[in-house]
Amino acid sequence: MKSILIATLIGLTSTFLFTSCEKVAGPGGTSAIRGNVVGLKNSFGQSEIIDITVKYGLDIEHGDYFLMNGAGNNSRYYIWYNNPTWVSNGDPNLVGRTGIKIDFNYSDSNSDIAINTAAAMNSAMNADFMIDVNGDIITLTGIQHVDLIDADNGTTNFSVDVSNQGKDDHFGTDIAMADEHVYLIYGDGTSFNQSARTGANGEFTFDGLQIGTYKVYALTKDTITGEKTPIYKTIEISEKASINEIGTYSIRY
Repeated sequence: MKSILIATLIGLTSTFLFTSCEKVAGPGGTSAIRGNVVGLKNSFGQSEIIDITVKYGLDIEHGDYFLMNGAGNNSRYYIWYNNPTWVSNGDPNLVGRTGIKIDFNYSDSNSDIAINTAAAMNSAMNADFMIDVNGDIITLTGIQHVDLIDADNGTTNFSVDVSNQGKDDHFGTDIAMADEHVYLIYGDGTSFNQSARTGANGEFTFDGLQIGTYKVYALTKDTITGEKTPIYKTIEISEKASINEIGTYSIRY
C-alpha cells in the first residue's frame, strides 16, 4: 500500500511539473512574429483642380506674380503682371521657372484681369492644364492624374485654392501599406489579443511572445461588396528568442 501511494504521488508530481512547464501562446516570452502588408488597388486617380480668384487692376502692383506647378520638372511657372505705364521692368525673373506676362491697367475690372490672365496661361500651360473662366475665378484642371506641388499666390493678394488634390492612377501595383492595422490571436482564440500598425515600408512586428501557436490577420476590401474581411495566417513559435517570418499580406484597399 505504501509503495502504491508513493508511485501515485510521483505520478501526480510529474504531471504537475509537465503541466507547469508547458508553454501556452501569449505574452511574457522572448520571441517575435514579423511580416509586412502591401496593397493592391485598381483605380483611376484624380486631376488636381485649382481655383484662382483675381482682383481689380487697382489691387495689383506692377511686377506682382503668383506661382503654378505642372506635373513635369520643367513645368514650373510664374505669372506676373506688367503695367505698360511703368518705365521699369517688373519681371521678377524667378530662376527655374517660365515667366508668363499679363499686361494690365489700374482701370481693369476683376473679370478683365481674369480673362486676360486665363488667355495668357492657356497659351503657355495647355499641356499641363485645362483652363476655364467664370467671372473673376480662373479654374485650372490638371491634364494628368498626379498630386501637384501646391500653387501659391506669391506677391499678389489673389485667393489660390486647391479644391481637389490630385491622385495617381493605380493599376495592379503593389505598394507598401503604412499605418495599416494587423491583428494577433493567441492559440485557439477567436478574437484578437493584440494589434499593431505597419511602418513606412508596410512592416509589422509582434514581440515578447512565448512558444505556441498564433494566428495573424489583416483586413482586405471585398471587390464586390466593399466590406472588409480578414486574411488569416497561422504560425508556430517553437523556439525561445526567435524571429518568425509570417510573410506578406496582399490586401485591397
